[in-house]
Amino acid sequence: MKVKKFQSDKAFSVKKFSDSFKMIGETIKHNPWTFVGYLIFTVIDSILYSSITIVVSQMTKSLTTDGQKGNNFLGLSMQWYSWAFIGLAILMLIVVFDYLTNVFTALFSKKVEIYLRIKALKKLVEIDISYYSKNQLGLIMSRVINDSQGSGDSFNDFLLNLLFTSVSFTTMMVFMYMIDPLMASIIFAIFLTLVVIVWVLFVYYRRAIIISIDVKQSIDADITDRLINIRAIKANAAEDRETMRNKELHRKYDEKLSRVIWLQSSLTFFSYTFAWSLPIVAIISAMGLYGNSMDGAELTNLIVAFASATNNILYSLMTLPVWMRGLTKLSNCIMRLNHIYDSKSLLEFIDNPQKVGDIETITFDKVTFNYPESPTKKILPEVSFTFEKNKSYAFVGETGVGKSTIAKLLLRFYDVTSGELLINGKNIKKIDHVDYLNKVGYVEQEPQILYGTVMENLKYPCFDKTDEEAIAAAKKAKIHNYIEKLPKGYDTILGERGFMFSGGQKQRLVIARLFLKDPQLLILDEATSALDNVVEREIQSELDKLMVGRTTVVIAHRLSTIKNVDEIIVLDKDGVSQKGSFDELKEKEGRFKKLYTIGLMK
Repeated sequence: MKVKKFQSDKAFSVKKFSDSFKMIGETIKHNPWTFVGYLIFTVIDSILYSSITIVVSQMTKSLTTDGQKGNNFLGLSMQWYSWAFIGLAILMLIVVFDYLTNVFTALFSKKVEIYLRIKALKKLVEIDISYYSKNQLGLIMSRVINDSQGSGDSFNDFLLNLLFTSVSFTTMMVFMYMIDPLMASIIFAIFLTLVVIVWVLFVYYRRAIIISIDVKQSIDADITDRLINIRAIKANAAEDRETMRNKELHRKYDEKLSRVIWLQSSLTFFSYTFAWSLPIVAIISAMGLYGNSMDGAELTNLIVAFASATNNILYSLMTLPVWMRGLTKLSNCIMRLNHIYDSKSLLEFIDNPQKVGDIETITFDKVTFNYPESPTKKILPEVSFTFEKNKSYAFVGETGVGKSTIAKLLLRFYDVTSGELLINGKNIKKIDHVDYLNKVGYVEQEPQILYGTVMENLKYPCFDKTDEEAIAAAKKAKIHNYIEKLPKGYDTILGERGFMFSGGQKQRLVIARLFLKDPQLLILDEATSALDNVVEREIQSELDKLMVGRTTVVIAHRLSTIKNVDEIIVLDKDGVSQKGSFDELKEKEGRFKKLYTIGLMK
């Protein structure tokens, strides 16, 4: 398993951070008041915490200056008990604003997560289908789930701690400079030195954590892929092999994570150890500078004031790694999500497309097709033919000649490589995509079943249909009796990908959807391939009724599926080799007769 090399280029890092704030900015735009509350309550909360230091310092000064006569503060005469009442009031306010800060920071964090998830999922359902052949589904879902949540949580770690650090540090430095500029300058210089050292350590930590996260996501994607294909593992008795394989993958992750833990521990140890030394430094500095020039009470007041202030500043130093780590994690999560956001769809949709109306004709005009994933390999050579309303057509041929490709082009999963696909004489690229597909019914060789109830699957996407109409469709597809025997009938939850249904039952369920949709264009891509002969005949009789008065395109091998169509189109590697009815082609020398003779069409 390969992991991308860490990119240390400065411009790349700046772009990652700018992308991060751009995404957060979009979230703020959609949730302005939540973010305003986040900022206001966090700033007020941090000011209140910092002001406790001032209260303690001034109360001490009141008690040590002229007994209990008090002292002047900003022109006001204050007694020690005045400061005590102020301290109690601040503590009560801290409780209130602490609560509000926690609520609004958590709310905005979840707003970020939800916004990024919806943005990613919107892109994933809109992008063309070729995207999924180039990208691992497990990796995509890992990014949508983990990185959207990681973005919200890491932004909270970053901004919350940065605000507390900045406000607290600024408040304390102003307070210290008011008392003694020389002492304050010493503390400020030491703080900056510690910040530089912490930042250097953090750069190495950042590199290690990026690599470890990439390794973890690759493993998560691999595990997802294996579990999706669990039947292949069990059918080949490969459980032990997969266990050993997982151990090897996680051994590599353990190596990368161990480096992260060592660096994180060093960073935390250094930050905390030197942070706790600040009050001691303040006391030593005060004694060294003023031990022989100040009286005891005055020196005591100075030491208490600076010890309290530096004790507050040490929180700023201790949270440096937290908000740095939050910023880095945020930028990395957004970077991985941008792999989804920045993906370009191969399909383009124009503004103000034309409504298709009733489907009268469908024309393939000198159409060729190469899959975008393999642009040099021609799947469909140049073909031309027209489908007319109320007629049925079947495509036959050996595997790999492009039969199913015809269906994918009709559904506009892909655009043609050259030529034109025309619906009522209009290029399919210029018609209203939704309006057109609402008139199309599709049953494929591998039925798509969604997680949910039987009824929800039946009504997809005909959500406006009644339960009675859905049940009637199930009866036509000969699956109603089976559904009735399920534990909760039509309210039974189908497992992921219809796990509890057999292949034939899933196909009948999808055919029931077709009956319910009642479309103008039917596309049947080996729609009865998973059914036994008896059930196939029953369903085919219903499909024959549904085909009346509609344009139908059938892709199949079985005789029972194509013998009644109006025209059969035979494809080979050079394109269309024959056209005609079943009875005509089985007597005419050519590809169809050969397929029929060797039994492929029986």
